[in-house]
Amino acid sequence: MKKLALILGLAFAVTSCTSSKVVNNSEAPLVSESTKIINQTLAKKSNFDHLTIQAKVVADLEEISGDVKATIYVNNGSKIWVNATKFGFTGARALITPDGFSAYEKVGGTYYEGDFSLANKLLKVDFIDYQKLQNLMLGKVFVDLNPTEYTATLDQNQYIVAYNKNSQIQSSPQAGEYIQTYVFDNGFRLKEAHLKDPKRKMEVEIAYANWMKVGEEEFPKNVKIIIKDKKTRQVDLEYNSFTYQETNTPFSVPSGYKKKEIK
Repeated sequence: MKKLALILGLAFAVTSCTSSKVVNNSEAPLVSESTKIINQTLAKKSNFDHLTIQAKVVADLEEISGDVKATIYVNNGSKIWVNATKFGFTGARALITPDGFSAYEKVGGTYYEGDFSLANKLLKVDFIDYQKLQNLMLGKVFVDLNPTEYTATLDQNQYIVAYNKNSQIQSSPQAGEYIQTYVFDNGFRLKEAHLKDPKRKMEVEIAYANWMKVGEEEFPKNVKIIIKDKKTRQVDLEYNSFTYQETNTPFSVPSGYKKKEIK
């Protein structure tokens, strides 16, 4: 996906002379309803410092499969740490930072390590970086919704945001271009994301459900990621509790483990 510039608002210049200020409303730029809707969705940002989640993870990917309990710790904007356990024992651990991704699993004594091309390979996409991955996990907007390149409409009490080039991409597929549609509820919470790469005949569908208010923020209790190409793969995240607390996050790949490549 091409990098899109993010527009969060409009800048207003107010000039002053001595003790009085004059604003000419007739010169204020008009903002469309579509832009207002998109800006409302973008306003749903993560403002916490530390977040610890107790979760259940069920994965059916080529390289990772099975279900585990997990503690997920997020240091907003800088670190995601995951400790996965089964039958009370640590089975795998992962550390994700803006610089890259490391993980190891005790079964088989293997580890993964690399930049975000690793996460993109797992999800079969090419646009994920650290912040987008954090946003995707927590139900925040994970693409750059530029109001000049997307259009929002109200349909049956929910908001549909569609990429303006969807028809063009469908008729003339290009490498790295996705047909994109996002669905938000009437509280501007992300419900669904649909991305389709017709060039590679691949689709990604993400669904968020059962939103919970935790302090001043809201998080989805359930996240479902479905990847469709030659076969269908799926990841289900069930978040059972959220606390705004810092968690100890030790991480080091045990000696003797063999590096595993994701093709």
